[in-house]
Amino acid sequence: MDRTPLPEPFADLVGLAFDPANPTVEQAQALGRALTSVPQLQAWLREQRQLTVRALLDGEDTKETLAPRLELSPQRVADIASGHGRKKPKPATD
Repeated sequence: MDRTPLPEPFADLVGLAFDPANPTVEQAQALGRALTSVPQLQAWLREQRQLTVRALLDGEDTKETLAPRLELSPQRVADIASGHGRKKPKPATD
């Protein structure tokens, strides 16, 4: 399964950290785009978590052994691995 790249507005956030000596309009615009794209980031994070949990379950872990380490119930681990309850990202709007 191909991994989805980190959504565009978030890939460059490290470079957008506030610098009181050099604030820019472009920085404010980029931060605004990132804020409106939070649902995309949440979808990406859920996908990455699902891929990771599935890989762990494909190894030596079971949902029962993994659950306490993730501070989840075994049923929730199974739900995450299967993508059950997965939300679709809302389109970004300004």
